[in-house]
Amino acid sequence: MAFGIVVGITMVFVPYEFGAAMFQYIYPHIRLLGSLFLVGSAMMLVALMYPAWPAFVGGVGRAFLLGAVAVYWWAAGVLPVSLTGSVLYLFLMVALVVERSTLRRGRGLLPVFIAALALCFGGVMVWSPQEFLRFAMAGLGPYVRWVGVLFFMTGALLAVGLWRREPLYCRLALGGLSLLFLQMVIAVATRGSWSGLSVYSVLSLSCVLLVTVRRWPTLVGVRWRLFRGMALASVLPIVGVGAVASFLAQKALEEELHGKAQQVVAAEKAWLEQTAIIASSLLRVQGQDPGFIALVRDGNREGMEERVSLLAHQSGLFDAAWLLDEAGDTLVSSGWLNREGGNFAHRAYFQDALKGGAQVLLSRPFLTRSGQPFIVFTVPMDLGAGRRAILVGGLSLRRLGLQPTLASRSYHMEMFDRRDGSLLRETERGDVLTRSPVLEWLGVQTLARPEGILEVFDDAGRRLVVAHAQVEGTPWTVVVTARLREAFAPVTRMGAWVVAIAVLAGAIALLLSQWVGRDVAQRLETLRDGFAVLGTPSVEQHVPARGDDEIAQLALGFNEMATRIDRTQKELREAIASRDQFLSMASHELRTPLTPLKATLELLIRQSRSGPGMSPERQRDTFVRLNRQVDRLTRLIGDMLDVSRLQSGRFTLKVAPMDVGALAREVVERIQSARPERARQLTLEVPAQPLVGRWDEQRLDQLLTNLVENALRYSPPDMPVVVRVREEADCVRLEVEDRGIGIPRESLPQLFTPFFRAHNATEHYAGGLGLGLAICREIVERHGGSIQATSDGPGQGTCFTVRLLREAVANAA
Repeated sequence: MAFGIVVGITMVFVPYEFGAAMFQYIYPHIRLLGSLFLVGSAMMLVALMYPAWPAFVGGVGRAFLLGAVAVYWWAAGVLPVSLTGSVLYLFLMVALVVERSTLRRGRGLLPVFIAALALCFGGVMVWSPQEFLRFAMAGLGPYVRWVGVLFFMTGALLAVGLWRREPLYCRLALGGLSLLFLQMVIAVATRGSWSGLSVYSVLSLSCVLLVTVRRWPTLVGVRWRLFRGMALASVLPIVGVGAVASFLAQKALEEELHGKAQQVVAAEKAWLEQTAIIASSLLRVQGQDPGFIALVRDGNREGMEERVSLLAHQSGLFDAAWLLDEAGDTLVSSGWLNREGGNFAHRAYFQDALKGGAQVLLSRPFLTRSGQPFIVFTVPMDLGAGRRAILVGGLSLRRLGLQPTLASRSYHMEMFDRRDGSLLRETERGDVLTRSPVLEWLGVQTLARPEGILEVFDDAGRRLVVAHAQVEGTPWTVVVTARLREAFAPVTRMGAWVVAIAVLAGAIALLLSQWVGRDVAQRLETLRDGFAVLGTPSVEQHVPARGDDEIAQLALGFNEMATRIDRTQKELREAIASRDQFLSMASHELRTPLTPLKATLELLIRQSRSGPGMSPERQRDTFVRLNRQVDRLTRLIGDMLDVSRLQSGRFTLKVAPMDVGALAREVVERIQSARPERARQLTLEVPAQPLVGRWDEQRLDQLLTNLVENALRYSPPDMPVVVRVREEADCVRLEVEDRGIGIPRESLPQLFTPFFRAHNATEHYAGGLGLGLAICREIVERHGGSIQATSDGPGQGTCFTVRLLREAVANAA
């Protein structure tokens, strides 16, 4: 399972590490094969962790893993003729087939597998060391045979120890094999072979575990259940998400790599086509120029030299230019040919120009007499009377190789001549006129198409991306190559980090599984104790909720339940206290008006029995006092009914168009007429124009009446009480300001709470249940407005400010 998981992760996360020639048969399907390794190993691991699951889970996983190992053995061991791979994976398949029956008898095959592998590795290293030198251990050189002897000796010692059941022999042999396999890990790591690194790392770690672990833990109980859940939940999601992310990143990078290669080829091709077209056009124009033809016909050497020099030096394209007669002798020349003149009839470009008619021809590359690599463009000049001359323009291949290219350092660009495979330009070494390297491992027929992109192996067994295109109008082909391993190095590093994180998560889950079990037990005991004292006053009922698992959720639920119970009990106690306070205040307040009512009625009854009765004025005063007490009773009962409606949700509004200014006048006049002794104390400031809006007139009447009565109640008779009505941009503002006893700052936040009264209001007793302001706040908020009280402190007066929207929102609260 460990081998399947490690190899599968390597194939899925870093598939381009399998780009060597020995993996050429499996490389196109490397991710699918890696997924088969991972799925099979994961199913076997799950079957081991959950033995109660159906047996077919482990069987299917074993079949998947066995099939994947068989494909890997055949494609990476047998076909590339790798003796080490053939031996290793053959033993692994045998172990997978036989292990299931040995596990039923309580015995494992891992020590036997390692002993057989060590004996075979030792034999191969001694008798055929080139197998290891070729694939893994090139750094050891002549010491491979000695390493093979050590492998054979330790393998034999382990086999003897297993046969004779000698633990000491087994531990000594496994310790030595762990060091030998570790040495192989280092050897393949220096070559950057991830596949060999993963295999030998698993073998080395297995030897270390067999030596150090004397007794394997019993995989039962709550701790084991917690561990397997933590391990699967921490490792598998990270590996799965990382595999998907790695696959998408590799696909995106692969598309970018292919696109970049094609872009570089297209740019190089366009530049070369432009160069060839400009060179041909320049020669054609000069070769067909009547003035130049007349100079050549007349033998005007000075004029010919001027024209040829202009073509060579001022065009910025040609490095040299010269003019040949029909016999190949140099008529005039420029550049380095001034030193090399002579007859060039033996040159292929001269012979091709004589046969090519009037068209511009591009020659094959050649070396000049001074050893300079050149290509030339030639055009025949018809001088008349059957005479001809050959105009030649030369381009230095060395200068051509110095031209900048779009290819970055990770790309290798070549240009060669299809006629003979001569290298014309190369970005890496700068060689020219040699055989093009790309033709050594990529056939000419493959590059015969006008353009294309493909992946191939070079002569060193490295996988490359190759993009090529033919330069139109020329016999040239441009090829751009990039090594997949270097190009995908960032994705490889990302995959390595994901694997490292997954391994770290699994290791942390393994290390923490023990104390997690203890922690679970402790938290369950804490919950038990919490349930024992649930509902007991003065005892802490909350339990600590550590972690984020189900037990923590249960603890949180218990705490919430305990909090609700505590809150319910507290609310019940507060409700009982409020009920007692309400009953006390209500009985007191109701008794206050009832006592003078009863006394006045008794006085009227006695007077009616004893004589003619009271005078009309005294009767009127008596009835006024009776009416005032009845109004007080009515107000108290109304407040109690409003509070009852608020608590039961039956406090509703009936909005309709109304003038709030007229309502304020009506309220002030009613209070002034009812309390003539305070009439001059109460003033109203209201605008002349109507302030019409949609409100509940009855509730606003109640609001203003409560605020004005409250201001008069707590103000001395000689202090003014002002009622203001103002229109603002988006609302109407009502203010009731007095110069009374004021409100302490600490009492302002609770002023609108039912039954609350500031301590100075209690000392300045003026009656009431403490419900009026709470009802005012409810009325304002249900209109969608706001109410606030401001005071500079005791004795500084109070100002109540109400803001109402023009369009009340019924039941906004």
